[in-house]
Amino acid sequence: MKRNLIIGIVLLTISLGLIIYSEFNKTNIYELTNSGSKKENVKVYLDATFVAGSITNDKDNGYYVMFGDGVQYIVYISNNMANKVNRYLLDHEEESYHIEGITKLIPSSMEENGKKFVKEWLDYSHNHNEEEDNHSHDITTDEFYQYFGYVYLDTNIGFDYIKLFTYISIILGLLLIIYFVNTKYHFIG
Repeated sequence: MKRNLIIGIVLLTISLGLIIYSEFNKTNIYELTNSGSKKENVKVYLDATFVAGSITNDKDNGYYVMFGDGVQYIVYISNNMANKVNRYLLDHEEESYHIEGITKLIPSSMEENGKKFVKEWLDYSHNHNEEEDNHSHDITTDEFYQYFGYVYLDTNIGFDYIKLFTYISIILGLLLIIYFVNTKYHFIG
């Protein structure tokens, strides 16, 4: 009987440790892109403040340009989620939307589409500014990587087995403690 209590407490302690580890084991994507990092599979987050648009997308997912920390990032995200983020940010102008994922290297195939997006973005914003002349804003490959860094945030990271194990441990731990308390004090039938 006492063994159930000890196992329950151990499971809850492990779960708490996993929760703390997973929360503190994430990096703001700004730190990686600002340092010029090319590290892949790093758990990162972005507190998005603006969805500028889609560089490319297919039926379900797309590469979107999002702003956070005053910097633009490429985020691979489902089209439905990108629309949800955009609606939220339009409705809550002073807030940000927390997005998590892992880093992946920006493929060279993305570079041309990204450069085209930045050119159109700069042309549009400068053409609506009366002080600017209406010239084209082509960017170089180096400028592309200065804008976005070398990695993008991939939100399609698959199933998180650590979270599953954490939730199962919490449930089992609580059940074992309840079982111990019930057998000792007979609260339940």
